[in-house]
Amino acid sequence: MKKFLSLVLALVMTMSLVTVSAGAKDFTDDSEITYKEAVDVISALGVVDGYSGGDFRPDDVLTRGAAAKIICNLILGPTTASALSAGTAPFKDVPVTNTFAGYITYCSQQGIISGYADGTFRPTGTLSGNAFMKMLLGALGYDSSIEGYTGANWTVSVIKQAVGIGLDDGNDEFVGSKAVTRQEAALYAFNMLQATMVEYDQQNTIVVGDITINTTSSRKDVVNNDKNESISEDNKMQFAERYFDDLKLSDGTDDFARPANVWRLKAEKIGTYAKEADASYTAKVAVDDIYADLDLGSSVDKKDVTVYEDGAELKDKAVDITKNDDDTEFGANGVLTEVFYDDDDDTVVITMVNTYVGTINRSVAAKGNKDAYVEIAVEDVKPDGVNGIQDFETVEEFEDDAYVLYTYSQSADEVKSVALAEQVSGTVTRAENANNSTDGQDKKSLTIGGTKYNASAKAAGQDVGDVSVDEDYTIYLDAYGYMIYIEENDEIGDYALVLATANKNNFVGDKAELLFADGTSKVVDTAKNYHGKIDDYTIVTYRVDEDGDYTLKAVDATQSTGTQNDPNQDAVDGFKLTNDKAGIATDTSDINSEANVTSNSKSVFVVYDRNDDEYTAYTGIKNAPSITAKAGSNEKVAAYWYCKSGKMTTIMFIFPEKNVEIEDDSNSTLFLAGESVSNLIHDKDGDYYEYNAIVNGEIKTVKVDKSWGNDENGIYKSYSTDKYGIISKLNPMTPFDGDYDEKQYLEGAGIDKVSADYTVTLDTVRGGKNETITVADDAKIFYVDEDGNIESSSYRSIAKDSNDKVYAVVDEYLVEFLVIEEVDDKKPSKPSVDNDISVNLDDPSDVKVVYTGDEPSTEDILVAIEAALEDAGYTVTDKTVSGKVYTFTAENDRTGFTTEFKYDASKTVPGVGEQPATPEDVEDIMNDSDPSKDQWHTLPSTGLDQSLENGKITLSGKLTAITADNWSDYEAGAEQWFGGSTDFTSYDEFVTAVKGICDSSIETDEIENIAFIMVKVYDADGGHNNFAAVVGLEDGTVVFAKQGTTEKDYKGAVIDISGLKF
Repeated sequence: MKKFLSLVLALVMTMSLVTVSAGAKDFTDDSEITYKEAVDVISALGVVDGYSGGDFRPDDVLTRGAAAKIICNLILGPTTASALSAGTAPFKDVPVTNTFAGYITYCSQQGIISGYADGTFRPTGTLSGNAFMKMLLGALGYDSSIEGYTGANWTVSVIKQAVGIGLDDGNDEFVGSKAVTRQEAALYAFNMLQATMVEYDQQNTIVVGDITINTTSSRKDVVNNDKNESISEDNKMQFAERYFDDLKLSDGTDDFARPANVWRLKAEKIGTYAKEADASYTAKVAVDDIYADLDLGSSVDKKDVTVYEDGAELKDKAVDITKNDDDTEFGANGVLTEVFYDDDDDTVVITMVNTYVGTINRSVAAKGNKDAYVEIAVEDVKPDGVNGIQDFETVEEFEDDAYVLYTYSQSADEVKSVALAEQVSGTVTRAENANNSTDGQDKKSLTIGGTKYNASAKAAGQDVGDVSVDEDYTIYLDAYGYMIYIEENDEIGDYALVLATANKNNFVGDKAELLFADGTSKVVDTAKNYHGKIDDYTIVTYRVDEDGDYTLKAVDATQSTGTQNDPNQDAVDGFKLTNDKAGIATDTSDINSEANVTSNSKSVFVVYDRNDDEYTAYTGIKNAPSITAKAGSNEKVAAYWYCKSGKMTTIMFIFPEKNVEIEDDSNSTLFLAGESVSNLIHDKDGDYYEYNAIVNGEIKTVKVDKSWGNDENGIYKSYSTDKYGIISKLNPMTPFDGDYDEKQYLEGAGIDKVSADYTVTLDTVRGGKNETITVADDAKIFYVDEDGNIESSSYRSIAKDSNDKVYAVVDEYLVEFLVIEEVDDKKPSKPSVDNDISVNLDDPSDVKVVYTGDEPSTEDILVAIEAALEDAGYTVTDKTVSGKVYTFTAENDRTGFTTEFKYDASKTVPGVGEQPATPEDVEDIMNDSDPSKDQWHTLPSTGLDQSLENGKITLSGKLTAITADNWSDYEAGAEQWFGGSTDFTSYDEFVTAVKGICDSSIETDEIENIAFIMVKVYDADGGHNNFAAVVGLEDGTVVFAKQGTTEKDYKGAVIDISGLKF
């Protein structure tokens, strides 16, 4: 008798089979295969194989033609079957050229398959379970005409026989009318391998007049008298014993001590697979229930009972299996407890397999003789004796940091299965905790979205007792639906480290100095007083309101190497962080510096460099530097970190003393190719530019935050990224000063190769000031073309050039990194101008130029126009000037057509200054230009972003609306702006005045918000400070109050404010 009591039988079976596969073929979609034993054996025989991409596609539907191929592979073997061909078309819709023609012909001739009444076979049609079972029965020797597999009711006879001999074993949901999937076909073929073949003693046909009489003896099993019966020692011929005599089945145990089938093909082991248990549970079960479920007639003595947990025998857990014991229990929530009863020996084996949760540290591709594998970072709740990172061989792909379920065998000392954990997120409406310590996890549960989730016995993460109702959490479920990991979605924003706090008693107001996750730091205004309430060097999350005030929330627990909240006193000599190694040692009491916290590709590290007094941020352990503390002078390290879950580092702030060696090869030596910069990109990750780049010797595309602009070019010592991978900070390389003792940066123009002995002269245009330096044997050398495309190069490829730009990193008398950037010999290098100049070529007869900052010279503008033509795909062939009008004759590089572009320098060239960052900046500008307007500085929103492209200046950012609540702050400035003797008696009167100046195209009833911006415009007459009213409409758009459009003409400068928002 076989009783499976789990409510999630399919999942139980999947987990139990996956955990025991040994030498079987791995498919990239292994986790989707339910009938693992069947697929492994059938694919090992070559009967049903996977696809070239490494997947099996278990749920793809089987076609009739493919089914014929399976039957031929079973009877003839894959090699012989592949040689089958058809001399003539077996059916009218199966030409001899059909892929399956040979297989269909053979099966038809053997009477195994038949077509339809219209003479077709329909090879691409789906195959029902009934039809496939009929094929398998035919291969086993069953005669269709004798057994009644023809006629109107043939399916009844087929299914009765197929079920009777166990061809559907393993699929409790078999429906004969449904199409067969690939893995179902593998299961039924697998069962057929073990089924007994049949034959008929006699089969005669007698014709008397018009009557045909079939005479036959009864069907009988085929006898197997061989001494070596490979499937079953019953003196009967199983299908595999006739057609696959190299396939052997034997009894054994798997790595969890479960009775198992061991399959071998010749000498090679296919795999070991647990047998079907007599009873199975995924929660606690009492001994009397086991007694009843096994349908025992008498007790089993404890000397005949063996108990295992994760493959290790628990000798003290053996008990009598009796009907009166309801106190002794086995298993727990989420523990697969299986009971195997041998009625011949009257023995019982009880096995318990725990499911644990961890995260994927990284996936490693196959290399040489080493198979592909994943690294699993274990949580606090883990198998006995397991620490750090565990490897598991698999070709399945998992995302880094994904939460996964794994099983572990103590007897094999290895992970046996890995599967992705299901995730549920939402607000907790109810939490139930254990009544006492003896209840364990079984009584714990959370209710999310109306569904109650009970805790697994191996649940990790936040304890249910610490969960706050009405807060948002994410939980992860095991294969049986139990909650195995809990984490709170408690952050109010990004992370920062509090360096110091102050309040109004310190005469500076409520402030905090924060070190952010991107490596930047600043003093901020806080929404309330945190002085004395949040300790220094505490990690917090934060949010910023519309006034720029920060609200801080300390994380659950800031861990550190000391207790003094001061890096100078918390530094220790037991700290060790190694690039690309997940474990981090922070425990000063451990003299062996064993890892006590872990990290992954999402862990953020912010490292302080005392020598340069700067911070650098790294995302992911693969990008982090190696830092090892020592006991020597100034060689210790202080660290402060937060683990959102278990021991997995979320963020860590590291303060090495000045003599600590920091091996930072992961994100140093960054080169940005300025000519490759993209347009400004806005997506869910932020606003940024993309550059072709070289990162630690690899050519990549990187994202650079828009705050750095679109004119970065050259080498940088290091960089920091935000959580989306956007570079938020660039740290410049130390310029070369002729001192070779430290790593420095040399930039110049011109290069010459002195000899074949790896020596170059750099910056040759400087004459006697150039440098002749040896190139390291393993130096990274790159070539950058005029468009910013980068390719790897070599010393041999270096050629003398007088104006190519060169960028080199020099360390200890050697060039270790060299970039040669092409400059067209026929054209001068584009000059670096202090001004941002943008050229609009849309109208060749009137080229428009816009700049920000101080007014450039005419020469700079002409160079900028020629550069813009080159970027647009033109080559300038001639330049003429008539008065103030400059004409560029340019040939289109693609079409060959010539166009004249005219620029009139007599027209005022407008320019717009950068946006003021603070109200204080506005006040300074006004005091310098027009002190009489002493209240105007209170008006404009500040800190807006500005970009220049295609002759248009674009403003973006968040505006501060003038409201009835803050009207008193703006009243004086607004009255001055409206001029004369304006005296507003109320906020509503001000709103009416603004609506009164609006252009007629604006529906004033749709105005929801009002604000002011300041635009500093430069022209031939000097600077002009323009304060403009803008209004926000119901549809969310922002427009200038006057002129009623999203663009306003400031002395010729086109300004786009569509990116402004309230």
